[in-house]
Amino acid sequence: MRKLTPTLTQSGLLAVLLQRQRYQITQLALRRAQRKHMRAALWSTITWPWQALTAPMPVRRSRRAFVGTVPRQS
Repeated sequence: MRKLTPTLTQSGLLAVLLQRQRYQITQLALRRAQRKHMRAALWSTITWPWQALTAPMPVRRSRRAFVGTVPRQS
C-alpha cells in the first residue's frame, strides 16, 4: 500500500504560510506609515525657516485710521 503525502491543509503548512503573509503585509504597512511620518517631519524641519520668513505679517491697527469713520453719539 502506497503512503499518501499530506496536502498543505492537512500538514498545517497552509496556515503557516497565510500567517506569514499576513505578518509581512502588516510589517510593510507599518514601515510605509513610519516612512511617511519621517518624511513629513523632515520636510517640516527643512521648510519652517522659509515659512517663518514668508508668513504674512499681522496688520498693525491704528486708531487714527478710524477717526471720522464712525459718527459720534451726542
